[in-house]
Amino acid sequence: MKRFKAISTSAVLLVLLFGSALHKATAQVSVQVSYQTFYNELEPYGYWIDYPEYGYVWRPDIGAGFRPYSTNGHWVFTDDYGWMWVSNYSWGWAPFHYGRWFYDDYYGWLWMPGYEWSPAWVCWRSGGDYYGWAPLGPQFSINVNLSFGRYSPPANYWCFVDRRYIASPRVSNYYVNVQRNTTIINNTTIINNYHHERNVFRTGPGRREVERYSRDPIRTVAVRDAARPGRTNYRNNEVAIYRPRVNRENARYAPERVQRFSRDQRNGFADYSARRENRRLETGRPVNERGFSDRAQQQRIAGDRNTAAENSRRGFAERRQQEGMIRERNEGASRRPIEEKRQQAQLMRERNIRAENDRRIVEERNRQQRMMQERNVQAENSRRMFEERNRQQRKMQERNVQAENSRRQFEERRQQREQMIRERPQQQPQFERRGEPNRGGGFGGFRGHPQQQRPSSQGGEDRGERGQGRGGWMRQG
Repeated sequence: MKRFKAISTSAVLLVLLFGSALHKATAQVSVQVSYQTFYNELEPYGYWIDYPEYGYVWRPDIGAGFRPYSTNGHWVFTDDYGWMWVSNYSWGWAPFHYGRWFYDDYYGWLWMPGYEWSPAWVCWRSGGDYYGWAPLGPQFSINVNLSFGRYSPPANYWCFVDRRYIASPRVSNYYVNVQRNTTIINNTTIINNYHHERNVFRTGPGRREVERYSRDPIRTVAVRDAARPGRTNYRNNEVAIYRPRVNRENARYAPERVQRFSRDQRNGFADYSARRENRRLETGRPVNERGFSDRAQQQRIAGDRNTAAENSRRGFAERRQQEGMIRERNEGASRRPIEEKRQQAQLMRERNIRAENDRRIVEERNRQQRMMQERNVQAENSRRMFEERNRQQRKMQERNVQAENSRRQFEERRQQREQMIRERPQQQPQFERRGEPNRGGGFGGFRGHPQQQRPSSQGGEDRGERGQGRGGWMRQG
């Protein structure tokens, strides 16, 4: 009995595990839809137009300021698909993840359905302080365009933002004015990191690069399949979005209501838009004309006829209005070069200001160098003057020393002479004996100076002044 219970328990567990696995596998398989799903689900929020080049295209019923991948949404970084656009529109699950967007001069932005799902059908640019993205047009095909180098969206397709705010939930607060797009495009490059992994197109800047500029870690989110169409649900780091697989056999499908493409009959389109907007405001919800009764449908047909008659009557006024719109567009087109020139002039002024600041900095540096050189020259001159003064003082001291030595030597010689004079003994008078007798007679005569000779005496003997006898001494000196 216990063995039977164990076998039964094991069987129940296997059934539960198999059932849960089967349920999980079923939940992971996306539902398959056709273009008719796009036609039906988007019709309450806009208008389908039979466009000559691309077939049925959709125009959202939004104001003139709408731009795809720019208005009412933000970017998140997913674990499996990189950068994904999360739209706050109820219809955002389809036009931002399938197909292509393009711009028509009259209708504005139009969406063409596509088969493949992607987190965002955009291309990216990077450079300077900006990231930019632009919707991929119908001419871009992942089977033909192997790189973005061959695809160049117009300037008005691009949306630029400072790199720091690319992952901000309020990224729209940091958009750059579209008038600057041309200048930024000329200073940025395409991020050509196209990938087609697991049948999903993905591209965009790298996560590490964005974190380096934002200086904050980028939180990644998981993508979960939603069960039905509607607004993308972003909560608790998880994005729930409806992303069915689209059947490629769509030749037999068509929108229920289609506007005929005619650039000469746009009045009916404008009135039809106004009427739908009034209904939406009255009811407080999108107008789903498929749910009207037959009476409502008849009333709508009668209203369309009355509108056509009214449009015929107001044709002239509407044509004048169209001409005015054309003139405004032409003026806007003429203002673009002026704005570009103004921006270029502003850039030139900024460059001139930077150049002038650089020149002033160089001049100030040169002036300081000249002042430093002059100070060095003055210091060198002062040093030389000081050395010259010291040299002259040394020479003067040497001269004074020499003069003092000369004076002392002279004084010593003078004292020596005086001492010699004082010490020299007094010399005695010198006498010499008289020699031969004078011719005048006598035994001798005075020898000395001729004027001092005395005459001989008449007696015949000359004794001298002090001598006696026959001779005497002559004093000299």
